[in-house]
Amino acid sequence: MIKSTVPKKYQVLLAEDDEVNQDIIRAFLADISYVDLTVVSDGRMALEAALINKYDLMILDQQMPHITGDRVLLHLRAGRTGNATTPVIRFTAAADAKPVEIRRVNGVAETTLPKPIRKETFVLALKAMLGVQ
Repeated sequence: MIKSTVPKKYQVLLAEDDEVNQDIIRAFLADISYVDLTVVSDGRMALEAALINKYDLMILDQQMPHITGDRVLLHLRAGRTGNATTPVIRFTAAADAKPVEIRRVNGVAETTLPKPIRKETFVLALKAMLGVQ
């Protein structure tokens, strides 16, 4: 049997309403070939995307138009959706926010990163959530 040398493509959903932050995350991921990024700009679009597609990781901004990141996550976790157990990175602009170590909530990996997002912190969290080196 021939083993593939091409690493798995991980499907990642970014729900972020700020275009500058969307561009920053795209730039952070520019050199990471194993991530296939889907970007949406509000909570309603995030929920719709997560109900239709299966993701390996979801990145949710806390404060988005229509539905907050937490409400999107509550809906997905409560239902029998394909993303009920998908790991999540939350972004928050709360002034007192500090990076939260990855924790398990009902067996699912979650973490919170404060804005402005730092590349090193983001890439480390991304790799940890996806289980890559």
